[in-house]
Amino acid sequence: MTETPSGQPIAGWYPDPSVPTQLRWWDGAAWSDQTQPMLSEQAPGEIAAAVGRYNGPPILIVTTNDLPGYRITEVHGEVFGITVRARNAFSNLGASFRTMVGGEAKGYTKLLADTRLEAIDRLRASAQQVGANAVVAMRFDTGDIADMMNEVAAYGTAVTVERI
Repeated sequence: MTETPSGQPIAGWYPDPSVPTQLRWWDGAAWSDQTQPMLSEQAPGEIAAAVGRYNGPPILIVTTNDLPGYRITEVHGEVFGITVRARNAFSNLGASFRTMVGGEAKGYTKLLADTRLEAIDRLRASAQQVGANAVVAMRFDTGDIADMMNEVAAYGTAVTVERI
């Protein structure tokens, strides 16, 4: 858990002490009755559901190998967040016309931006599940699947940091 200066854990979603496959809400003083499955425990249909927003404790994410003003105290290892999105037929049709006249394919720009944000949210959830409060050396990897879908992975090294 991430602690406040007084040593008390801050409010947020944390691994449930009694059920390791779920998260439980810590309100800053006590465990609540609110629970949710860890991302890795969601059923196949839930993984592809509408974009969920990460709402756990703050996780710093940087593309650098260190954080100025912080010291890495523990390395938890590689973590990643991955999502695959399908392009819809209307976006494909609009993009086909756009190639004739030039300019930004706004449907694809929004698709890729939303996909990256979802991958980062899943990266945060993955880092939180291993007990990290930061991810260093974050990168994106992307690719096409069957010329119909786009895969985006956000990955990096999960670490615990403290202010210097």
